[in-house]
Amino acid sequence: MFFSSDTELAKKLADSLEAMGTLIHEQPAPDILTRHLDDSLVNMVFLDFVPDDANNEKLARSIDMARLLNRHKPDMPSVAVGRLSSPGAAVAALRAGVKDFVDLDNPEEVRDTVKRLSKRFSYGKEDDTRYRNVLILGVRTGMGATLLSVHLASLLQEMQNVERNARLQTGGKPDESRSDAGMVSLHDRTCLLDLGLPVADGMLYLNLNGSFDFVEGARNLRRLDRTMLMSAMAHDSNGLSVIALPRDLDQLNSVSHADSLFLVERLRDHFGAIVVDVGGMPNPAFIAGLVRLADETWLVTDQSIAALVSLADMIKEFEQDGVSSTELSLVVNRYDLQYGMSAEQIAERFGLKLKGTLPDRMLAIMKSTSQGHLLHQDAPKDPYIKALRALANTLVESAAGKERPQAQKSGWLTSFFGRDGRSGSAR
Repeated sequence: MFFSSDTELAKKLADSLEAMGTLIHEQPAPDILTRHLDDSLVNMVFLDFVPDDANNEKLARSIDMARLLNRHKPDMPSVAVGRLSSPGAAVAALRAGVKDFVDLDNPEEVRDTVKRLSKRFSYGKEDDTRYRNVLILGVRTGMGATLLSVHLASLLQEMQNVERNARLQTGGKPDESRSDAGMVSLHDRTCLLDLGLPVADGMLYLNLNGSFDFVEGARNLRRLDRTMLMSAMAHDSNGLSVIALPRDLDQLNSVSHADSLFLVERLRDHFGAIVVDVGGMPNPAFIAGLVRLADETWLVTDQSIAALVSLADMIKEFEQDGVSSTELSLVVNRYDLQYGMSAEQIAERFGLKLKGTLPDRMLAIMKSTSQGHLLHQDAPKDPYIKALRALANTLVESAAGKERPQAQKSGWLTSFFGRDGRSGSAR
């Protein structure tokens, strides 16, 4: 269902969808929206975020519709329809709670987004699973957020490889649209966005180099297809794909905040899982935008007084940017009860959901990384890896939105999908 007062836009959207489904065009009125949300035949809602200079109230009305949709039926798939050439409207849609944006001038993008959302919200298919995309943020320098991100991304890639191999052995064929010259498709890959500081530490731990960085990706949004990502991005031997910040951070000033968020959206649409490390990035507004795009946000702390003070400051910054503590989860790294407050006490004190704890295994991690390995490659049964695998398992959910039991050792997922998202610089 498309809520818009513009019949020409409705016709163009319907043409883009081709035979994917029946598009019903309705006027953007709150009473009409609420009436249709109770209709079980409505599977997806499109909202008109195409700017109209002759109608100054249009954008405000669309924002109100988005907020009403989130209150009345937050699980309903919703898509903002706009144009990449109008960045302000796209950012407004994101802030209003619409997590998916399509460029009306790009029919292929429209169809890809609808396909992905249709799979994600195919209720009742218990064997359909997906990965929850996660944003990882250390509350201050030295919390181990980058090491956590790298190990988590690598473990998720291993899980995807196991599932892909099992699918092929049972006679399943990869989706042709996901296959790239016989290589592992992007939908069967995890993407690590190495956006933390110091620059490219994640790539360093993975022994990777790459000239295609985050700024290059933001500058080439319109050209960013599967072929370009496969050839331009850095990939490790297991299939993990990585993109980092440029070495010259001044280049971040050349791309807008919104283009940066659009890039993350585009990567979500191509990859099966996304892990974003933003530890140390000095732009709270950009990080708040990333929180809204992520399925989960993990704040990584330890039990030190300095870290807990930083945690309190970070939560206040998020509140100022409109991010509620209910959108955040806590991971206590280098955890030991003898070090001070328990993880449960810290979570309760700051009003956060406790996602989990990771034991203090810094010596073992340093031994592996100094030899160019990740810890699970040398010691797959190390306590740190066991705890991290448990966290990774919580990122696999069924189509009905339920997490898979952690004890389940096979059949991690049968389908993978990512997602496809211009005002101030990202820096």
